[in-house]
Amino acid sequence: MLNDSASLHMASAAAPIVTGWSAQKVADFGSVPLQLNHELQRHPLFSDEALTRLIENVKREDYLVNTMDVTTHDMATRQEGEIRDLSGEAVLQAVQNGHIWILLLHPQRSNALYLDLLHRIYAEFSGRVPGFKPYLLNMAILISSPNVQVYYHCDIPGQMLWQVRGTKRIYIYPNKTPFLDQPSLEKIALGEATEFGLPYRRDFDDHAVVYDLQPGQMLHWPINAPHRIVNGNCVNVSFATEHFTRSLRRRYFVNYANGVLRAQRGWNNLSQETAGVGYWAKLAVAAAHRLTDRKTKRKKISKVQFRVDPTAPNGVRPIAGYGFRPGRKLEEETSAIE
Repeated sequence: MLNDSASLHMASAAAPIVTGWSAQKVADFGSVPLQLNHELQRHPLFSDEALTRLIENVKREDYLVNTMDVTTHDMATRQEGEIRDLSGEAVLQAVQNGHIWILLLHPQRSNALYLDLLHRIYAEFSGRVPGFKPYLLNMAILISSPNVQVYYHCDIPGQMLWQVRGTKRIYIYPNKTPFLDQPSLEKIALGEATEFGLPYRRDFDDHAVVYDLQPGQMLHWPINAPHRIVNGNCVNVSFATEHFTRSLRRRYFVNYANGVLRAQRGWNNLSQETAGVGYWAKLAVAAAHRLTDRKTKRKKISKVQFRVDPTAPNGVRPIAGYGFRPGRKLEEETSAIE
């Protein structure tokens, strides 16, 4: 398989996927929340037929399904679930009538058409934004019931969110204290907490940039910027694309090393600088820790508490809980050290 860089150069030069660019938006890319338009809202890869096939063929480690209380932002009500012995149509019925969201991870691994689309998207951004050289590209498809929420969280890679069907309100917060708690971010980078491991207060909303995202619109925001989503009273289909660049990977390794230093030596007030002697020293810390921690890594284990069932209330049937490690494997995907 071609690497990301070679594939981006070979991506199709067909009609643009992304529109609405301006000189200011090019200049703002990566530094502020940015909304653009796209032409993927009717793409066959996101039709019910395509989603049904993905659901029926997805490996257990390549999806997440959640439920929650749709009336409040209460992380205690969020639960992990599973899909078992259901057709894709039955799962989509549970989404339509229930309170669940399903995240299909890495569809490009099972269908080369998603990989082609992923490369086309990033080829366009690389052609528009000077110096933007993304790699470690990934896609995830989100299928959501009416009114469900994706609670306050942050992501480690660079993120773009693409709305295909339905409407959602997304709150994007500054990527700095107090909105982005540094120790919590470090635990996420270390794999010791999920991306939902950030503390949230309702008054944070006073500082958020809020978008009501419509089909044919997409958003990009600064690295690690916390965000949360409230879906409209309709089924939502959207997808996220993820990427790293050289600078974003350096930021990841700094957060990783800071987490090690905070836990092992009790250091606080740790710099996030990604250049100079301090950075290279932290890179060595990260590399040494990753080599010695392979067998004992304290990865966060999620508890699976329900099974998707279109005949059950809210599409959710409780089951005896069991532990499960989500399959995103960020520490493996970013394992190369400079």
